[in-house]
Amino acid sequence: MARDKKSRIKNGNGGKPPFVPFDKIDTELFRRLGELRPVRVIVIGDVILDEYLGGDISRISPEAPVGVLDCVSVEFKLGGAANVAANFKKLGCDAFLIGVTGEDADAKRLKTVLGENGLSGKGLLAASERPTIKKTRVMAQRQQLLRIDREDRSAVSPETERRALELFRRELPKSAGVVISDYNKGFLTNTLLRRIIAEARAKKKPVVVDPKGSSFAKYRGVDVITPNRHELEKASGMKCPVPKKVETAARLIAKNHSIGAVLATLSADGMALFQKGADGKYFPAAAREIFDVTGAGDTVVAVFTAAWLGGFLQEEAAMLANHAAGLQVAHLGAAGVGMEEIKRDLALEAGVAESKIVDLDMAARIAGNLRKNNKKIVFTNGCFDLIHYGHIQYLQKARRLGDRLFLGLNSDSSVKRLKGPSRPILNEHDRAHILSALDCVDQVILFNEPTPLKLINAIKPHFLVKGGDYKVEQIVGHKEMKKWGGEIKTVAYIEGNSTTGIIKKIIRSPKG
Repeated sequence: MARDKKSRIKNGNGGKPPFVPFDKIDTELFRRLGELRPVRVIVIGDVILDEYLGGDISRISPEAPVGVLDCVSVEFKLGGAANVAANFKKLGCDAFLIGVTGEDADAKRLKTVLGENGLSGKGLLAASERPTIKKTRVMAQRQQLLRIDREDRSAVSPETERRALELFRRELPKSAGVVISDYNKGFLTNTLLRRIIAEARAKKKPVVVDPKGSSFAKYRGVDVITPNRHELEKASGMKCPVPKKVETAARLIAKNHSIGAVLATLSADGMALFQKGADGKYFPAAAREIFDVTGAGDTVVAVFTAAWLGGFLQEEAAMLANHAAGLQVAHLGAAGVGMEEIKRDLALEAGVAESKIVDLDMAARIAGNLRKNNKKIVFTNGCFDLIHYGHIQYLQKARRLGDRLFLGLNSDSSVKRLKGPSRPILNEHDRAHILSALDCVDQVILFNEPTPLKLINAIKPHFLVKGGDYKVEQIVGHKEMKKWGGEIKTVAYIEGNSTTGIIKKIIRSPKG
C-alpha cells in the first residue's frame, strides 16, 4: 500500500513531532522479524461474541421508511479479549484466555469459534446470572448499518472473581506476561484488577493494558497502557488535538498511576509512545483504504506485546504494532493480522523481492482486495524449470491482459511426478525467487497438487492463461472460470525455446 509521507499532526507552534522515516522502519523491522521469539501470555478480560448478518438492501419496508435487509449470511467471530487472544495465535504465540460467559447458546458458539481459531475455552467461567456478551452487526454492501448489543455490565460476583484469580495464579508461572483487555463490561472489577496486577508484579511478569473508563487509577503499576485519543482525553480530563497535549496527558497519567509507558493510538495520526525518561516517539499512520476499524485496538495490544516480550525494544514493538494496525483496518471485521501478512507487507514496503512469494491464503486475500478495487487478475501456472526467453515472452504477454499476474508454480515434488525423477533442474526455492524478480510477475504461489485447480478456485482470476494450442475444454479450471465470468486465454509459445531442448543441448555439448 502507498504511504502518506506528508501526513503529519502539527503541534501548537506549527512544527512537526519527531516521526521515524518509513523507509528506516520498514527495512529494519523486516530484518528484525526473523529474530522474534514466540511467547505465551495470559489474556484476561471481557470476551465478546461478534455476530455479522450480511445481505443486500434493495427495497423499502411498507411498515416504516427503512430499508429491508435480505439476509443471506450469518457469521460469528471473536471480539474483545477473545479477539486479542486470537491475534496472538495468528502471530504464532500462545494465549491462555480468562473471561466470563453466560450459560447459554452463545457461550457454546463462542467456544466453537475459539476452537476454530486454535484457542481453548478452558479459561472461560460460566455465570448463570449474566448473558454471554454479543454484538450483532447488520451489514450491507460492506457497510455497517446497525449494531445490537446484548450484555450485562454489572460487576461479576465475588465467587466469579475468586475463580478467575485462581485460574490466573495457576497460569502465571507458565506465561511471559499478561494482557488485560478491558471493555468495561463488568468482569474486570477494581478488586480483581488490583489482585492480578499485584500477582504479576510479584512474579516480575510484564502487564500491558488496553484500557476503558474515566479513570486509569485501577491500572496502577502496570508496565504499558494503550489508550486511544478519546480514552486518553477522558482519563486525563484534557483535550488532546495536538502532539504537545497528547504528550502532556500521557505523561500525567503515567506519573499519577505509576505506569511505565503509554502507547497512544491516534487514529489517522498514527501512534505515539511515551516512556519514562525518554523523548516521545511518533509513528505516522499508513495511508490505506479503510474498510472497518473493528478490532484495530486488539491488534495493536497483541502485536506490541508479542513483539516486546519476544525480544523487541518497546519503540520497535510500537513501530510493528502501528504497521499491523494499518493492515487491520483494511480488513472487514476483527480478522486479526498474522505474522506472514506483516512480513509480506513490510517486505513490499522495503522493496524485498521475497515479498512476492506467498502462500494460498495470502494469495486469496490479495486477490480479494484487488477484485474489490476493480483490478483485473491474470493467472497462469507451470514448472518454469530452467527459465528461458520463451518463458519471459509468455509471462509478459499474460501480464498485459490485466493489472496483476498470479503465477502458480509446481513444487519440486509436483514437478517430479509430472516430468520424472531427474527433474526439476532448479529447486522450487530458486525457481520461485527467479520468477519473483521479474517485473511482469506480481505473485508466486507454490503448489503440490497435480493441477492448479485449488489455486484457481481461491484466486478467482478474470483471465486464465495457458500456452500452446490447448482447446478450452482441455484446460484445467475452464468450468470453474465460467462460474464467475472469467475468460480463458491461450498464448502461443515461441518456437525453438524449451527446457527439454536446453537440457539436450547441454548433454550434447563437448565436455572440458
